[in-house]
Amino acid sequence: MPKLKLLILDAGIVIHLHELGIWDRLLAKCEVHLSKIVVEKEVLFQPGDEDKYGKDIDLSTAIENGTIKVFDVGVSDVRDFQQRFDPLYLGDLDDGEAESLAYMMQQSRDYLISSADHIVYKVLGNLGRGEQGISLEEILQKIGLGRVLKWPYNKAFREKNTIQGQQDSIRGRGNKK
Repeated sequence: MPKLKLLILDAGIVIHLHELGIWDRLLAKCEVHLSKIVVEKEVLFQPGDEDKYGKDIDLSTAIENGTIKVFDVGVSDVRDFQQRFDPLYLGDLDDGEAESLAYMMQQSRDYLISSADHIVYKVLGNLGRGEQGISLEEILQKIGLGRVLKWPYNKAFREKNTIQGQQDSIRGRGNKK
């Protein structure tokens, strides 16, 4: 089976895959792209989470051997992308998500993005690119690791927020342009 191509993940998905113990299995079946911000800042161990993660998530080997492709979007490009949105959206959009979405918008429509944050799917719906969102549950089904996942990792979460973004677009909310 060919790898699921051009998959951009946010930190919440990377962390949850580690919690589930299936990160390496996903890497074997998917072409994974991560933003530099996610790699360098957002998947790092957070104080107080000792019982949950125990240590930083080390992605260096997978990056060095090309299993994970890291992309970096210029500060001005990320800022330009963020400035497209009104406070309704901008307040929820963190730096890693903004960098991932800005990168995705510069690329072909072959890229998919998976997130545990509602704003990612709302932005995609608002920009008319909802088909580029994919829940972790859907990814796992596509690559033969299917399991039922709870909110915010399931298809229903993605669909609800994509529809909300589409409705916001129709009402002139979210995207300033």
